[in-house]
Amino acid sequence: MVKMVRNGLMSKLLLFILSVNFLLLTSCKDNEPQSIPPPKLVVPIFNADTAYQFIEKQISFGPRVPGTQGQLDCKEWIKSKMVSYGAKVTEQEFSAIIFNGEEKPGYNIMAQFNPNAKKRVLLAAHWDTRMVADKDNDISKQNNPIDGADDGASGTAALMEIARLLQKEKMQNMGVDLLFFDVEDQGGLDGEQEEESTYALGSLYWSENVVPVGYKADFGILLDMIAAKGALFGREQYSMRYAGQYMDKIWSLANKMGKTHLFQDFDAGYIGDDHVNVIKAGIPMVDIINRPLKTKSGFGHYHHTHKDDISIIDKSNLQSVGQVVTAVIYRHAVGRF
Repeated sequence: MVKMVRNGLMSKLLLFILSVNFLLLTSCKDNEPQSIPPPKLVVPIFNADTAYQFIEKQISFGPRVPGTQGQLDCKEWIKSKMVSYGAKVTEQEFSAIIFNGEEKPGYNIMAQFNPNAKKRVLLAAHWDTRMVADKDNDISKQNNPIDGADDGASGTAALMEIARLLQKEKMQNMGVDLLFFDVEDQGGLDGEQEEESTYALGSLYWSENVVPVGYKADFGILLDMIAAKGALFGREQYSMRYAGQYMDKIWSLANKMGKTHLFQDFDAGYIGDDHVNVIKAGIPMVDIINRPLKTKSGFGHYHHTHKDDISIIDKSNLQSVGQVVTAVIYRHAVGRF
């Protein structure tokens, strides 16, 4: 009897010790910092066919020259598409004096996705087309406006396709803003004094009258002439100087995605494009712009001519640039850019 009692006491004591140790171990484990799994990265597929249709639609309005019906029709179409994709849309109306001294109406369009998020990325393009084809070999056509399939429509189409993707694959912790600039391409003729300062008038107005008031973004990307056959994207020097860390990351990502044939490391020079005004507003911005190496003007042979029509568009280039930019924003949203 005595032996059985002692064994029972020993068993109870052992159970008590084990229980205390278990509680201590679990308590310590609860106090240890728990590893948080990284946010899931989902990069949707940029659809070049849809973006190409957006280029065709813009061309169907005719040249989107300031002060024309084509401008008004295209403006309303861009706004309605952005609203249909769930964006908060703001129209900024202004007027500007273009190269020939005429005053023309302009309309910048801001489309915001997840507008309350503090973390933001800005994507931009211009949607107007040049009112003269001053580089055209046919002198009789030089005073006629151009289609602007690449110079204006391609960057705008890419933003619209990204808007469609943002509606489908929403971001929870970051906002994306699409800024469509007007009156970018109504500057002076080549060789004219102050030629560069007469371009990018819509972005200049926005930089001096930022909407929404107090707007900030981590960084921006400008898309200008991104889809022509034979396109090359070098390192534009304003971008390198003021947004070099972001250009390095974009080009590195493009390289990893197999786009080195497009995103190259040559010095593309300083280009007075819309991104310069955005930089002046305090937002570092990278300009992705076609900059062929062996042309007299430094731009494509179709630049400011009637060759800038739908036949100049290469869907594979449109898809490549659009997919890289899409990857940038979705990676940045989860801290993996």
